[in-house]
Formats: sequence, structure tokens, C-alpha cells
Amino acid sequence: METAATNLVRSLTPQEYGFTLIILILAALTGFYCFIRAWKRWHLIKDTPTARLRSAHQGRIELEGKGRSLPDQPVFAPLSNHECLWYHSRIERKETILEQKRTRTEWKILYRNTSNHPFLLDDGTGICQVDPEDAEIISNEKLVWYGNTEWPVRTGILDNGSAIIGLASRYRYTEQLILPGQRLYITGHLQTRSPATERSVRDIARDLLSDWKQDRRQLLERFDTNRDGEIDLAEWEIARETALSQAQTVHRQLLHETEIHHVSTLKDGRYPFIISVRPQAELIRKYRRNALIALTGCFSVTGCILWLLHVHG
Repeated sequence: METAATNLVRSLTPQEYGFTLIILILAALTGFYCFIRAWKRWHLIKDTPTARLRSAHQGRIELEGKGRSLPDQPVFAPLSNHECLWYHSRIERKETILEQKRTRTEWKILYRNTSNHPFLLDDGTGICQVDPEDAEIISNEKLVWYGNTEWPVRTGILDNGSAIIGLASRYRYTEQLILPGQRLYITGHLQTRSPATERSVRDIARDLLSDWKQDRRQLLERFDTNRDGEIDLAEWEIARETALSQAQTVHRQLLHETEIHHVSTLKDGRYPFIISVRPQAELIRKYRRNALIALTGCFSVTGCILWLLHVHG
């Protein structure tokens, strides 16, 4: 077997040898990248202590708690209409392709949508708002159903996983969900924001003046003291002082509002942002296993490259 493989390698043309070498190098680099990615997540989750929101520090953080919808802002998955915290929806159409007098079928993606709606995490000591944009989501609720219309006419709750129907259907609908009340593991970037520091008195006054400008008739009624149909510099200064006075009142009210914790991704991408329904222990096992598999694959392909270089000379 070794002789046959050696003879096969030596019989390769320069073009075939170069192409094979490039493919193997790319495979080795891919394996190394997957190893680094999994290794980084493995150690991040294993070495980061779980914090409590009541005493949470700013910056990179690890949290556990139950997911909740924002008050009066429920999110519904677009295909199944199922209430959820997060969804990833996909519609595919079955297509038949003729190649060399043989037919094969494949599913072509027509529609794909991922939720970026924020939701809440309650860990028992406090509540934070989670912005799932750019997060690595790991869910365990998945709906798959079939139909003959581009947009589903059924929700998929009752006929989930109907493979027999799928054989005769042209469209496949898939949704992955995170549901309210599910326990979540999150590692990301925590930033606590005070409503008073988010909006200064000057910002509030500027917004008030901008709103007043939208209704010129009301603006003239309030501040056109000489009734000439225009707001002169003196009248505009009165309007500005009025807006500033109202803004100070609003800002004093904001000082009494509670601080809001926000968890999101770091824009520089130094650390992964993970939202998972799976518990920490399961994630640690998963990423450790993936790291070992990727490293083994990288070493194996590297060995093939060295053997190829040795045999081909």
C-alpha cells in the first residue's frame, strides 16, 4: 500500500503536485485556526469566574440567569410566530439540478433572518439588557417543517420534523429559538449606564429645540412676542433658555432612575461574545473536544505535507 501511494505521488504532474500541496496547506491552516478558536473559548469559559449582577465589575464578564423579554416588547419569530427572545429563520426551496445526465436535488436558501432584538437576563441579584448582535448563539430549540408555498401557511409547531411531508414539498422552513424563561450562560462585555450620564442637559435641550422647530405654528405662538411672524435673535434666546430650564428638570428626574446594565460584544473582537442555552460544563467539554480534534487534524495533515515533500523530492 505504501509503495502504491509512493508511486502515485511520484507520478503527479507539477500542476497536480502543486495543487495537492496547496490544498493540504490550506487544510492544515484551517485546522490550526479551528484549534486556536476552540482553545480560546475553552480556556475563556473555564478560567472566568461567574459574576453576579449585584456586584458585577465593568468589562469582560460571565453571567448565568434566566432570559426574559423586555416589558411590553415581546419578540415573535417570523415563520412560526412563536414568542421568543432570539430567533434565526431560514426558508429554502428544493431545486432539481441536471449534471451529466444525472439529476440531484439541493436546497437553495431564499430567505434568512437573525434577530438582533435585545432581551433581559435575570440572575436573581439584578437584571441586565443583552444585545445579541454579533453574538455566537448556541440554542437547543429547533423547528423544521415543510410546505408548498414560499412563505409558510402553518406555524411549524404541530408538524415539526415531518420528513415524509418533506419528500413531496418544495419548501423547507427552519427556525432556531431561545425561549423566554430558558436558563442562559453569557460571556461578553458589561457596561453600566446611568440615564443621567447618557443624556446631558445640553443634549436634552437640543432635542427639545429640535422638536419645537418641527411645529412652526406652535413655536410662533410661544415665542413670537412681537407677532411679526418670525423668530428673531432675542426671541430665539428666550426659547433656548426655556428649553435649557426644562432640560434641567428632566435631567434631575433622570438622576433618580436606576442604572442599566448592558451586555454586548467588544467591537475589537478580542474576546468572543457567547449566548448559550447549554450550561458551562457542557460548553467546556465541547470546546475542549473540538480543540483536540482540530489539533489532531492539523498534525495529521502536516504529516501528510512532510511526507509528500519527502516522496516527491
